[in-house]
Amino acid sequence: MITSCVFSMLIFSIVSIFATKNVEGSQPVLQKTVEALFTDRSDAIHPGTCKVFTSSKRQSKMCRKEPGLGKILVAAKQQAIAACEESFQYDRWNCSLVYNRKAKRSIFKKIYRETAFIHALVAASITHAIARGCSSGELSRCSCLGSFQNVSTQLRGGCGDDFKFGKRFTKNFLEWKQAGTDQIAEILKQDVNIGIDVVGQQLREVCKCHGFSGSCTTKTCWKRLGPFNSAMGLLKKHYHHAIKKKLVNYTTKRAITPNVRRKMEVDRKKLVYLQKTPNLCVSTKGRICKDRHNCATLCCGRGFIVGKKSVSSRCRCKMVDCCFVKCDTCVEEVDFFTCK
Repeated sequence: MITSCVFSMLIFSIVSIFATKNVEGSQPVLQKTVEALFTDRSDAIHPGTCKVFTSSKRQSKMCRKEPGLGKILVAAKQQAIAACEESFQYDRWNCSLVYNRKAKRSIFKKIYRETAFIHALVAASITHAIARGCSSGELSRCSCLGSFQNVSTQLRGGCGDDFKFGKRFTKNFLEWKQAGTDQIAEILKQDVNIGIDVVGQQLREVCKCHGFSGSCTTKTCWKRLGPFNSAMGLLKKHYHHAIKKKLVNYTTKRAITPNVRRKMEVDRKKLVYLQKTPNLCVSTKGRICKDRHNCATLCCGRGFIVGKKSVSSRCRCKMVDCCFVKCDTCVEEVDFFTCK
């Protein structure tokens, strides 16, 4: 009995090592791209045609064919990082690249909840930026969306955000199909899909009326994505509802069997991760809380210090000379809270 337990623990340890090595070592382009875009917070120019990071041959070819792609990738990177930092500024994990300020504890060493979220976030941001690039004319290889039919009025098609092109392009750029067929690859591809689908859920039809005296005899309609922060709200919900899975049948780098695939089909609409996030309470010392209620969670029960700061704002605004608004500047003392 004891021998059997020891053997099982040994097998599990070996599997964990394989799982980690699959992330650390010979990474597919998908993982390398996501890590590179989220890690590099500088404006450095990298070799190759994509310039934002060191790209693969396929990615370099795509950047050569589409001259505006480099600029859009920069926007996608900045958008993803800014949205993440704003959304998580009062959470224990605040989009930092390492856990508890330890360089060796990178969020990309294993597949944590945060790792899964970042794969979804970067995929969502690229999809959103590409779709917007189609409507703005920054990308030349995507087509303007066609028209929609409406029974009540004559409807004319407008040029909108091409989500379908953005989805297809993002998967090709991340080399989604080439990421592998093992369990780890399937998990990360699922996380990427979640991010892309969240952007698609923000797609709405927008119409503008044309005609005499507002009669709306003709409409111009197009598809429009919401602001990326709207998608970020849904992504954060996915982050909090992510599920932890174990590798099935100890297969890590081997292609998964149909039986294993059926077991993995459960919860296809949720983010998936493999390793539990380390305790982050050490890293919250000195962090600013949103309010007293937030301090109770962020400060991990250590308590907080209340300070005072001056905040300037416009006040006593009034209309002057018919068309101008004149305001005074008011200074108010407000409380702020810092974790002990």
